[in-house]
Amino acid sequence: METTSHGWLDLARELRTLGQLIHAGRQRAWSSSHGLAPAVAGLLAELAAHGECRISALARHRLVDVSVISRQIAQLERAGLVARRPDPSDGRVALVRITESGREALRHWRDAQISWLHHALSKWDEGAVRTACAVLGAMNDELHEALTATGPTELTDVLEGIT
Repeated sequence: METTSHGWLDLARELRTLGQLIHAGRQRAWSSSHGLAPAVAGLLAELAAHGECRISALARHRLVDVSVISRQIAQLERAGLVARRPDPSDGRVALVRITESGREALRHWRDAQISWLHHALSKWDEGAVRTACAVLGAMNDELHEALTATGPTELTDVLEGIT
């Protein structure tokens, strides 16, 4: 059965609500840590997962401008959660890595986030959690692919139809 425009609009609304709820949950879980915005927590998690890398690589992966990542890295660096060093292959470029203090802050943040999710979804069993992970993971993969495959003009045209 083909999905109607109402179905897609309902999905867009549910995703928007999910985004708002996740943002609020992240804000609560991260707000007591270092006085930094939750967005930098995600960047810190990405550095922990992928290891030392260039700021430009982080920006490409997160689908944002390099200036956004540079500001966030500066915040994390001031807090002692990341460190930079010159790239040996090109001294004009910096490589960024998570510090041990950053790993500790990330562990604390993840524990708070898990605790919040566990409390909020306490009626869910392991199967429901795994099913949600599978569905959201597949959706994230396809949405990410669509964003990276679509040119800015085409994407703007598509997104203008979603209100």
